[in-house]
Amino acid sequence: MNELQHLARVRDEDLTGQASGAGARALLASITSEEPAAGPAVGPAVEPIAERARRRSSRWRVRLAVGGVAVAGLAAAAVIAPAVLGPRGPASSYANSAIDIELRGDTYVATIKDPLADHAKYTEGFKAVGLNVNLEVVPVSPTQVGQLTGMRLSGRLAPNGQSIGNGTTPEGCRLGSEGCAMTVEVARGWTGWASVQLGRAARPGEKYQNWRSAMQKGEMLEGYRADGKTVGEVMTEVRRRGLKAVFQIITPAPDNGGYGVDPKRQSAEVGDDWMVWEVQSEEAGVVRLMVTKERLPKNPVYGDTKIVDE
Repeated sequence: MNELQHLARVRDEDLTGQASGAGARALLASITSEEPAAGPAVGPAVEPIAERARRRSSRWRVRLAVGGVAVAGLAAAAVIAPAVLGPRGPASSYANSAIDIELRGDTYVATIKDPLADHAKYTEGFKAVGLNVNLEVVPVSPTQVGQLTGMRLSGRLAPNGQSIGNGTTPEGCRLGSEGCAMTVEVARGWTGWASVQLGRAARPGEKYQNWRSAMQKGEMLEGYRADGKTVGEVMTEVRRRGLKAVFQIITPAPDNGGYGVDPKRQSAEVGDDWMVWEVQSEEAGVVRLMVTKERLPKNPVYGDTKIVDE
């Protein structure tokens, strides 16, 4: 590691009380400033078709532009800033209590050290290496732990055609095992803006913040087809597996090619003869049945019959 890289790698405890000049304070303000909103937020209820397309995509999800303003670590004196912000580009590494970022070839690899940290800690790390990425690590169902579950972005495509992806360190390790951590990978030099969600294991009682069918492999109703059955039939299986259920009453579109959710209808009593069109993972031990009172000619959640991943 050369001297410039050494100066650019800073930790939380190194920053305390160190912005001692006008230049240093200005740099500190630029690093810690809030990113303005860039369009509507992406919540956990992603459209099913988009969610399925994302499952079929390659490891690199959405292509981004590459470029970037050089932002480096703050040492005690402001005189360091010109050297770091000069023609050599942004810092190649950064670490704080929540995230560790280093440049590996043409990719910044961000290792999540504390999945429960305030998301501002992650964003701070990306800014320090010249990347405008707002990262949130959210509780998800078991099959999406370590996966990117939501993304918004702006900016041109990267010259190398790469984008934001996810992985583990060491590469290929099993999440949950000792020494295995989640990573987010970003092409270096990007000049755009992105907001992404990365899934972590949920704590007891936490609701999942991803849209995931409970019938998929690895989820709570794996191997069971609930869609097109009555509530009574599905609840028999739910209880057999030691699970609990909540209900979401949906309103089909006129052609049954979609649906809406009316909050005013959610207090209605769901009968055993109602129809189930999808079952989602709600939280550990709890599934959510998406239901209508009427039997319909096709599944309104998917606009056709449901295809469950094997």
